[in-house]
Amino acid sequence: MAKLTVAQFAKVVPEWYQEYTQSKHFRPYVELERKLSQKAISQGHLEKGDLLWVAIWGGNQNNVAEQVLLHNTEKEIEEHTRNAIAHLDNPEIALKHVLCINGWGLVYGSKTLRCVRPKDYPALDRRKIGKALSSLLSPDSDDVANYLWFIEICRRIQKEVSASGPRNGSWFLADIEMALFQFAWEGNSLV
Repeated sequence: MAKLTVAQFAKVVPEWYQEYTQSKHFRPYVELERKLSQKAISQGHLEKGDLLWVAIWGGNQNNVAEQVLLHNTEKEIEEHTRNAIAHLDNPEIALKHVLCINGWGLVYGSKTLRCVRPKDYPALDRRKIGKALSSLLSPDSDDVANYLWFIEICRRIQKEVSASGPRNGSWFLADIEMALFQFAWEGNSLV
């Protein structure tokens, strides 16, 4: 198990990202991202079915898909996602709107934002990334504050990566998070 600083991790982001692209999660995500980011632009909101795909891709822990179906109307989903998409330039407000979806929570809320705008949003997986960043995230902070801090960590890494990124030479925050997820998956952590 490696313990790296942000600067040290930035040097190995390409290798960890490449390893993530070989996982079973990558190809389904690429299609989901393409579909949902386009839908956010063209329609300005998502629907229940879109959230079900996010849940399935994300592993559907605690049967979150069923919770969303049972405890939200189509109109509520459209309203909350419309408000989130309208505020994508303000991560705090965007996340708060997604968190209004009953049963969704931080993990799936951040996955939704990641799918809609991967350039600016990573997904915060509590079990892997949360553990790998435990020394950097505050246990006393709420979900929104920890997510905003996580975005800042990803931005710091993004600024320090010197290698060309996978998106026309650029690194999106989602790409940084993919590399971080793979790094964390193998029991490593940032300090």
